[in-house]
Amino acid sequence: MDVVTPPVFEGDPKAELQDDVERARGAREDLERQIASDREKLGGIASALEGVVQHVWRDVCAQLQAMRDKENLTAAFTFGWTGRYQWVSIGAMLAAIIGLGAVMQVIGVVAGIVVYLLLSLVGYFVARDRTLAPLRKARASYLGDDGKDLRFVAFTRYEPSLQHPLIGFDGPRDGMLEDRAWKIPGVREREALDETFLEVLDDRRSNVLLTRFPEKKPTLVHADLENPFVRSYGVFLQRALERHLLEVVPQAQEFHQMVQHYGQRKDLDDRLARLEEELREFDGTAAIMRQLPLSAALRNKLLRQVVLFRLGEPSVRRGMFIVSGDRVDTLEVMQTLSRAAAATLLRLSFTQIKIGYVGQGASTVARLFETAKRTRSILFIDEAERFFTVGGSAAYESMRREVVTAILKEWEAIADRSDVWVVAVATTREGLDDGVVARFGTLVDFTPAGSESDPSTVIIDGFSGDGESYEESTLPEPVQARVRLLAAMFAHVDTMESQGITVPRAVLVAGGSTGTKQALARSLAEQTELPIIDTLVDDIDSAVLLARDRGRALIVVDVPEYADPGALAHLAVLIDELQANRATVFVLALGPREDAVEPELRARFTEVIDLTELDAAARRTRLRQLLEGRALDFSLDLALEHLESLTEGMTEEQLRHLVDDAVRKAALRAIDQGDPTTIVIALGDFEPATAHAPATKGDEAAL
Repeated sequence: MDVVTPPVFEGDPKAELQDDVERARGAREDLERQIASDREKLGGIASALEGVVQHVWRDVCAQLQAMRDKENLTAAFTFGWTGRYQWVSIGAMLAAIIGLGAVMQVIGVVAGIVVYLLLSLVGYFVARDRTLAPLRKARASYLGDDGKDLRFVAFTRYEPSLQHPLIGFDGPRDGMLEDRAWKIPGVREREALDETFLEVLDDRRSNVLLTRFPEKKPTLVHADLENPFVRSYGVFLQRALERHLLEVVPQAQEFHQMVQHYGQRKDLDDRLARLEEELREFDGTAAIMRQLPLSAALRNKLLRQVVLFRLGEPSVRRGMFIVSGDRVDTLEVMQTLSRAAAATLLRLSFTQIKIGYVGQGASTVARLFETAKRTRSILFIDEAERFFTVGGSAAYESMRREVVTAILKEWEAIADRSDVWVVAVATTREGLDDGVVARFGTLVDFTPAGSESDPSTVIIDGFSGDGESYEESTLPEPVQARVRLLAAMFAHVDTMESQGITVPRAVLVAGGSTGTKQALARSLAEQTELPIIDTLVDDIDSAVLLARDRGRALIVVDVPEYADPGALAHLAVLIDELQANRATVFVLALGPREDAVEPELRARFTEVIDLTELDAAARRTRLRQLLEGRALDFSLDLALEHLESLTEGMTEEQLRHLVDDAVRKAALRAIDQGDPTTIVIALGDFEPATAHAPATKGDEAAL
């Protein structure tokens, strides 16, 4: 971890808060200019959507007419269009034909038949048009704007505490976007944030049909069966939407980007209002903090953290760890923090839970977290060294593990909330479990450094390369799956190897930003509860010795392109030793690119996670390599442009995952068809799956 130890911390929290206000105002002005530019595009999006609406309704009418054509044709030739008098009409026609035949013989009969056919043709078109009358009436009566009120919808954030937790916008409507809040059954909320939807509204502006679009194949996700039109003709409308929505893919993507800008502006407005309010109240907050018997530097640091908590900043979700020493009344410190933060103080100490039945500690933790969620709270973990020290008292070890597991589990459950601040206080840093302490975003050390009378602050921030925090880094889903698999292997290494499964002792993470790679390392450490030892390739020996002393650890080592060849060769030897000795020490190497790693060292990594984002040319080349020799039912040369657009922004890992997933789909299809030896990949196999939404069928049963 990066350790910053300033000799004197003279930061002024009020000046920092004023800087925050100015930055927020500047960001809002930039965003306002972007939104002004976006408004110019809304007209083009609205025009494209209107064109699709016309195509959709022509398609709906054609479907209904095609279904009734046989009835219309029968009615036409039996003069059904004349209503209840058809038999009288038929009798009169026959009499006219016979009369003409008697007068004009053959010519009269032919003339009568021609008249009959002409009237039947007229009857066919009249009956065909009458088929659409109920549809037109239902559309005008039960849908908005005579069925033409179709809009895009996209969401910007998810608020699980709300009845309608998805917050976003719909439109365009008269050149504007409108607020939208929704709960969509059958759709994962976090997936919905990345997608665009198309909604059909009724005359009361309520949604009656919602279609997922366009990142996945257009799919029905909501239908209001209380609406008479949807109940009668919804299948026709959904089929038409699925056929024509792909015509406005670019406009849907533009709309999603615009919505994100609007959402960011709304968030910035809220944040700016909170910042300005906090700045007005700052002097009162600072007056409360001045009561603490600490140096100005320490008070300023704690005051800054209190301000961030009051503002609801995401950084406080990772909590704070305080090493207090023996000269500070920690309870007084925490009570002062709670008054300054205007938060309820909830305390968890080791003496509370060490006497009790099995499971009581975990129950106490769950109860405290549940109480904390009811209001803005500071959850104070007292005597943290007794919870988070490795190798403590054997009598309480099982209880300690139970409570720590419960704390981490409950804490993870409130990961999206910034109104609960977890603060742990220990009297010493000695023996603390690095893997648990690393879960906290900030560590404040009250103990003296250098001078006995001058306490200082040591801030230990988690991986923060390239300005990215772990919370802000997002890993692609295929990478997350690989990390979960590796975490399971590392955590249960003995069980895995007893079953003959080889667990790698070294994994190479190549490409991507520093923040993303370090986020991956942190995720792996948290899932395995392994302590992290961060080191450079030149210092690998000391890191391995420290890891062996601890018994189990994850060594994160940076392998730059310019590294000394001798150090790289030594790292290769150490990896061989770890693998041969089946040590519970694992090496996670972070490299710039896979091909930049020295070949001899590269051969030691049986597991490689490549985070490199490929450009268009690289994707084409890699797709050819991955699909070479496979049976395809399409021309790869002709399909490359489509596959290239489908894989835009993908990493090497995602690209491999996409091809593997397509092969699995093809194999499953071959098995279902009874011929598992003939596996042929179709172009549609590369489309993303829609596992969490009900797919539409080809009949009315879909609704």
